[in-house]
Amino acid sequence: MAAGYERVKRQLEVDQLRTFARIEYMKNGTPIVDLITGREPHVVGTKVCIKAGMRSMPWESVKAERPMINLCEVASPVLRLLAQPHELFMKVTGYSKEWMYRPDLLLTVDAHIVRQVQAGVPFSEAVTQWKPSDRTHDVRLVVEVKDDNDPRIDDPLYERKLQLARQVYEFINWHFVTVVRSHDLDNDRIASSVRQLCLDHDVAISPGDIDRVRTVFGRNPTPMLMELLLELGGGASSLGKCAALHVRRIISIDLRHQLLPESPIMKMPDDMAIFELPGAHPW
Repeated sequence: MAAGYERVKRQLEVDQLRTFARIEYMKNGTPIVDLITGREPHVVGTKVCIKAGMRSMPWESVKAERPMINLCEVASPVLRLLAQPHELFMKVTGYSKEWMYRPDLLLTVDAHIVRQVQAGVPFSEAVTQWKPSDRTHDVRLVVEVKDDNDPRIDDPLYERKLQLARQVYEFINWHFVTVVRSHDLDNDRIASSVRQLCLDHDVAISPGDIDRVRTVFGRNPTPMLMELLLELGGGASSLGKCAALHVRRIISIDLRHQLLPESPIMKMPDDMAIFELPGAHPW
């Protein structure tokens, strides 16, 4: 096996839980397993994500995991994402059974979002309402994604495993949430915006495009989407560039307006931008 595909093992001893834990992840930062073998009895797929370093992210739930990955790709407070990020092995002292948990997503996200979701705000609402001025600091968030008809929802043994996993993650200062489709993902108000942004998320942007963005914000610190579209030349190609600028976190478009001309746009903090052009920072 090539060195880049080696597993890295991180050993943990959580004294207060009487638990020995081990996190295994891929050395090259790819998903820990390949979910697509060609023998699956259900629909599976992948999505190449900017926020995953242009890697292909696997999903095995068309109604829950796929829309969650799409939402995270376009959500401004999400900096990075990785599907099937690692395997967590847990062994409680006095019990012979070793539990293995493989989370659906590992996000690097603004801490404000974690507080909102843990307070009961649906995930889609929390990331949609977020503004750059809300930014606090970045944290790791492990996400379990469930469809409403997932048979494990009422399984006490599975819930016990999730609870133990949550405690292990808290021990290393990571956060853990469960996202359920009907509560956290079904959101007609932003569905159209998410689809459109995902279609154009990988459109190329140039130094000239960045200069035009600076020009728009130089004229008006609180512009509408139409102002940037016109500055970029107008038409479908300009909307594609706006989508790419949004996903790369150079700007943030308010998704609640379905990408209409009057949609507000905001500048994102320099250190949040995925910016590979000369100058290191967009602003």
